[in-house]
Amino acid sequence: MELLKDIDALLTARTPQSVWQHYVDRLSSLGFSHVAYCGLRILDVHGDRMVDDGIFLSNYPPRLLQEIQSQGTFSNLPMYRWMSENRGSESWEWMQRRRRAGRLSLPEERMLDLFARHGHVSGYAIGLGDSVPQMRAGVILSGAIGMRRDELDVLWQRHRAVVTALAGLVHMRLSTLPYRSESLLTLRQREVLEYISVGRTIQEVAELLDLTPATVEKHLRLARKALGARTTA
Repeated sequence: MELLKDIDALLTARTPQSVWQHYVDRLSSLGFSHVAYCGLRILDVHGDRMVDDGIFLSNYPPRLLQEIQSQGTFSNLPMYRWMSENRGSESWEWMQRRRRAGRLSLPEERMLDLFARHGHVSGYAIGLGDSVPQMRAGVILSGAIGMRRDELDVLWQRHRAVVTALAGLVHMRLSTLPYRSESLLTLRQREVLEYISVGRTIQEVAELLDLTPATVEKHLRLARKALGARTTA
């Protein structure tokens, strides 16, 4: 009965924000309080596959997301790599096994340590593959800060079917709804753009945000890419 209510709420939602909020609230009620969704629209151009557009939604702490951006990109997350290459679900223990076997790169190990510093030591990745034509997507989720793997595993075994079904439904619904490109911007990218828009120089923005000018330039470059803009103006 509860799943039927979820289906009705998601199918009648008219904005990505309302779909996402229902999803976050529902997962939180099941014990998975942190979740991130990444979807990429793929185009086939003369036999080559290229990324045309994307959407990233998350309720992980902004500070964690900012640190991930400062260390590189989400492609350095082992769980992100897994869900982009696989379909189904996998525990983050997969990453720890690879680490113990010396099969993670240094950037990937740094990402794991970053999550651990923020209290996220266990979780699951859900790969949605190409369940929607020309789309690839996945979900990363974890429990409350500091939750142990054995505790999360109990929740996963209890709610796995519902969590997986909801991930697929949310993915299909989001793929049919228009969304604003601004949702792709991180908090730091927005801050940098806002300062630039009122006439601040890159050096001034760097001093205000305690960043290097090179880092400010990087945030501007990523913001332009996310918004599909050729120039900062």
